[in-house]
Amino acid sequence: MEEKMMLTMPETAKLTNIGVAKLKQIAREYSDFPCIKIGVKHLVIKEKLPEWFEKHKGEELWRN
Repeated sequence: MEEKMMLTMPETAKLTNIGVAKLKQIAREYSDFPCIKIGVKHLVIKEKLPEWFEKHKGEELWRN
């Protein structure tokens, strides 16, 4: 079976242990978050996710 290139928000939430609502908030607030939006669906570029978290390591990402 071929590995997926893109992850849905629920798949990303399971992988990162961050809730879907928070991931969507991050996607809205950080223009460099590695995702694309197709209609109402957000797809995360799996291979870019680790480097994005590394870049933002130490930051408080949970803005309210």
